Amino acid sequence: MSARDEARSARSVGTETRLEVTNTACLSADTAQPGDSRAQAVNQRAPDAAAEKFPRSVRIVRSSDYQALYKTGCKIHSSYFVLFGRCNALGHSRLGITASRKVGGAVVRNRVKRLFREIFRRSRNRISDRLDMVVNAKSGCGNANYEDLRTEFLTAVKKLNARLS
Repeated sequence: MSARDEARSARSVGTETRLEVTNTACLSADTAQPGDSRAQAVNQRAPDAAAEKFPRSVRIVRSSDYQALYKTGCKIHSSYFVLFGRCNALGHSRLGITASRKVGGAVVRNRVKRLFREIFRRSRNRISDRLDMVVNAKSGCGNANYEDLRTEFLTAVKKLNARLS
């Protein structure tokens, strides 16, 4: 076998190997073998992913809801944001986020929104079940890290609960 033929066979083996790796990476729990640890990892991640979603039902979407919160809700000032809140009759909390161009460019604004969504999702057990909240990010919010925003947000939610009680 010449060097050229060996290179071709090595390339084809490499392609088959890549295809094999790709196919095993897409392994589902249904097609897995009983002792396959990758299938167990897929099964372990599935419930957590469902619990961490941010569905439309927990978002404040309509402009009229934002306006009602601004007019009739309580206002809590923080160094990074202003939190507006009021009670609702839905049985679960909802969150709305606004970030103007004063916060930064589109990348910075989207990062701030992602951070607040993550904080809300992970701290749902510490938030009252009947609150509508809107977070208005301030200009310094784009430079804050996750932990600073989280502690400020949870402190503001506690103050909001105390005022609404």
